[in-house]
Amino acid sequence: MARLGKPTGPRPGFTRDDVVEAALGLGIAEFTLTAVAKRMGVAVSGLYRTISSREDLLAACLERIAAQVEIPSPRASWPDTVRVHAEAIWAMLERHPGLAGVIMGVPWAHQLFAGPVSEACQVLVDGGLSTEEAGVVLDFVGDTVISTHAQIEIMRSPVGRSGMPAPTSGQEPAPSTFSSGRDNSTGLQEASRLAATTQAPGLPEALTPNETWLERGGLDRKIEIIIRGVAAGRALSATDAGEQPVSVGDADVQRHP
Repeated sequence: MARLGKPTGPRPGFTRDDVVEAALGLGIAEFTLTAVAKRMGVAVSGLYRTISSREDLLAACLERIAAQVEIPSPRASWPDTVRVHAEAIWAMLERHPGLAGVIMGVPWAHQLFAGPVSEACQVLVDGGLSTEEAGVVLDFVGDTVISTHAQIEIMRSPVGRSGMPAPTSGQEPAPSTFSSGRDNSTGLQEASRLAATTQAPGLPEALTPNETWLERGGLDRKIEIIIRGVAAGRALSATDAGEQPVSVGDADVQRHP
């Protein structure tokens, strides 16, 4: 995200990195320029010596986060690369509550993660996937991990306080208008109450509210299903082409139940 304009006036006593650090300390989905300035003990106007807008600061925060994402080993098989990449996204989201909502709610946010995604894509290609397959897999895995984490954050949080996508023009995040009358209830508690009182047909265990919804839910199972689906598709394509149906990388699919 390009900075807008060029700062003028005397050099401030803090850096752009200091402002990013303050914003991340407040929370990627929560910070406002007013809160950042207060945390740093400066006037809001002083922040504009290092940033041009809240959007500029949000982009800088996302760039900082993206730079810390773990990159899969170049020697990994493609299934293990998928697992490592999924785990790296999850760890990133755990370090920064509300980030999932920012990525889903800010149209350009995902572009700031092009670096680690491109590197993971290359590892997948080196591991035997085509460029098209690698791109689809990473898109699918990213969507799966991010949406799962966003839902789990809702389950963990007090009802109506689960966080919304970060504002992009300096305004305070809008409060939720939903209220259940139970101010201390978490999303999971409310979901469990509803499940216990409705007359809906029984759902599979994976779709019934339970304590795993506060941790990873069915994420690991979802990732394995993605891997097995890709492996099955590759085997089918190879068979149709009269080629060897299983590659070295595909053998690693069997390592996880």
